[in-house]
Amino acid sequence: MLTKTFKAESTIKTLQLVQQELGADAIVISMREVPLGPAWNPWKKASVEIVAASSTALTPETQKTSQPAAPVPENKNEPEVMPEIEWEIPAQKKPIALPPKLKLKLDSAPPPAVAAPPLKAKPSAPASLKTIRSQLISQGVDHIFIEGLITVALETLSPGTLADLEKSKKPIAELLGAQLRIQQGAGKYFSSDVVCLVGASGSGKTSAVAKLALFFSQNFKKKITWVCADTVGIGAIAEARAYADALGFRLVLVYTPEDIKQALQNSADTDLFLVDTPGYNPCSENQMTELGALLSEIPKRSIYLVVSAATKEEDLLQSSASLGIFDLDGLIVTKLDETHTFGNVYNFARKNQIPLAYFTSGKETARHLEVADPARLVSALFGKDWSQ
Repeated sequence: MLTKTFKAESTIKTLQLVQQELGADAIVISMREVPLGPAWNPWKKASVEIVAASSTALTPETQKTSQPAAPVPENKNEPEVMPEIEWEIPAQKKPIALPPKLKLKLDSAPPPAVAAPPLKAKPSAPASLKTIRSQLISQGVDHIFIEGLITVALETLSPGTLADLEKSKKPIAELLGAQLRIQQGAGKYFSSDVVCLVGASGSGKTSAVAKLALFFSQNFKKKITWVCADTVGIGAIAEARAYADALGFRLVLVYTPEDIKQALQNSADTDLFLVDTPGYNPCSENQMTELGALLSEIPKRSIYLVVSAATKEEDLLQSSASLGIFDLDGLIVTKLDETHTFGNVYNFARKNQIPLAYFTSGKETARHLEVADPARLVSALFGKDWSQ
């Protein structure tokens, strides 16, 4: 039997091909509709497949075995079955040989987990450091800063030093003092011949001006002119006049920013001008504006912030924040004899890094003016009274 399979887009066209190839008496054995084109083509069209044979080539045996296939009913709703695709699996590449140290055996058990080393316990502070910590805390020194000092002491000091309170206190006191800035040349000269003292009301500016005037006139033979710009406060003029008359200094009163400019020009024989500015309220914008207008008339000047040791740390920080725009040259701490706690002053000086210039205490004009020394303030933190 001669059979052949024909594919075409329509049944009529396929039958025409059968007759051309096998003759007009060809017998159709089976016929079905199959997709035309590769299986992965989503736009393939349907075609007709016919299996036919010549009638002369058929025998009784072949007729029995070659029964025509039952026609496949056409069902538009039945999903089309995609032919299976045989994928060609590429040959595996030869594995890369690893060095013996890096080669892992798959059938071996995973390596045991390495336990993390236990955290090293922080050593407890000896009795000497506990005493020092307690003293500094009672003085109001910043707690975080204190703990840093204790940690440094534990890591650097020998057991013999840590066993002794005084020996332990000495290096810690040096560390405390190293945190403070000191104005260079304080007690010898000023960077300008016009020195302005600024500060809040009641900070002790007038008393500080009197002490500085007497100090530089006696020790360096300076001709002093006292410029009193604090003409608003009650009793400010009377206090300034009393100081100037008692000490023999020239006193100039100024009421407006223009007055201070004129006063400086008319005092050519003066070596040092000490300007007592009005006491200001750091929370008042108007008073800050007036102070700025006064200082702007003195382009070449030195400005010192005067603060009382009895002032809270928050108020000290507020003063420096409001006056920081004037480029402060130094810090004068007054009324150190009126308090027993000095942590507020220490924290303020350490955080702001304004150079310490002078310490004052007492009401006597001719006494108790000191050039700032970090060791002096640190000693007060450890309980040494300021009057000693």
